[in-house]
Amino acid sequence: MPSSLQSRPRIRVGLLILLLHLPAYFTAQQARAQSNLVRLAVVNTPAESGLLSDLLPDFERQTGLQVDLYAGSDAIVRARNGQVDLIISHYGHADLESFMMDGLGLWPRPVFANQQAIIGPSSDPARVANLQDAVEGFRRIAESKSPYVVNNGAIPKYVEDVLWEAAGRPPKEAWYIDLGLNADNGAQQQAAQRGAYLIFGLVPFLQFQRQTGVDLRALLVNDSVLSRTMVSVVVKPEKFPQANTAGATALQSYFLRPSTQARIRAYRLPGLDHALWWTRGIDTSTANLGYEPGASPSPSISSGGIVNSSNRALGVSPGTVVEIYGANLALGTCTADTLPWPAQLACSPTRVAVSSRDAPLYYVSPGQINAQIPSDLAPGSVNVTVFRGVAPSNTVAITLVR
Repeated sequence: MPSSLQSRPRIRVGLLILLLHLPAYFTAQQARAQSNLVRLAVVNTPAESGLLSDLLPDFERQTGLQVDLYAGSDAIVRARNGQVDLIISHYGHADLESFMMDGLGLWPRPVFANQQAIIGPSSDPARVANLQDAVEGFRRIAESKSPYVVNNGAIPKYVEDVLWEAAGRPPKEAWYIDLGLNADNGAQQQAAQRGAYLIFGLVPFLQFQRQTGVDLRALLVNDSVLSRTMVSVVVKPEKFPQANTAGATALQSYFLRPSTQARIRAYRLPGLDHALWWTRGIDTSTANLGYEPGASPSPSISSGGIVNSSNRALGVSPGTVVEIYGANLALGTCTADTLPWPAQLACSPTRVAVSSRDAPLYYVSPGQINAQIPSDLAPGSVNVTVFRGVAPSNTVAITLVR
């Protein structure tokens, strides 16, 4: 386990041993055929905290793959430029949202969450240390009139607003000190000078504390309202054909395993007796995703298995709803309940790619899919492939008519 926080923005780690425990449809030969290198780009916190330095050597020992780890605020920009196989970013990151809306990534999988914390002086006049309820902690600060410095960063201010509302909107009197500051221009320094409380990201605070030695402590951290989910995203193989999709999926699956989630929960830094990270794998169980050994075979489209759903005697045009028949097309059966139809339904990580475009889905099941051919495609030959997760079917060419 690391002895200190990492400060470098770029980290490379690597070992070559034996490939084990990959998903059933990704054999060692398939992964190595693409590459033995997995390019992982993350926002700063997972690397700076030392979490990934703790986890990745274990993944490399198990798989024989190497991880090239890049940490920086431009992680998603690098993914857009084709430099990344797997992204880890905050779920609510605006750049990640645009990356997904542009159809460049597969479905996000929650992997872990970092934390905000209520920081305060060692004397802790409001007695918030080790509370499990951040609302009660904020209420105690307000009721005791203990000084509180506002951190106007977008995330800590939002958390504060939630706590203030839940605490009954206590009057913002002299105890409540809003100097228009955030973490970039001195909110934490002001809190230290005034012996005040504030809300601050836990990992950045620990870095600040190590650098300055200020008399501030992370007092309240164990309420889930303070946590911020991070997700992993495998770049879409049809958009980035040179990406190591097999290796990226193996690494994503590793993060979601119960054994890895347990390690994430147990991860500590010296002198810190509480969790630095929250687990999130329960939201996307690898068994439910079909990533565990023994998962069903790859999907396949039957010969002549793409037909016009309204009249099989008619051809298929741009915008037509088609029925796709085959085997292992989905993990479950479900129907879209919203308009416009989504590119993926809740019961299965199934997608239909029509010449690198995601088709809207109305219905999926193991043997049949109802999908709409994207309406802005031009008449002519197009390729149709079904992906269940990242496992592709055979590709079938159909001709779109006017």
